[in-house]
Amino acid sequence: MKTLPFIIGIAAGITVAAAAVTSLYPDVPRRMMRDGKKMCRCGMRAMQSMF
Repeated sequence: MKTLPFIIGIAAGITVAAAAVTSLYPDVPRRMMRDGKKMCRCGMRAMQSMF
């Protein structure tokens, strides 16, 4: 029963931290989205070159 409040606390902490970062640096989500797409493309190319 102690794990449920612990997990809820971790989720709340992550949410608050993400909100703080996005309020301080509004371009971070856009950069993360762009870099994530780039990583997916590079990963797909790497997988295709293996086979």
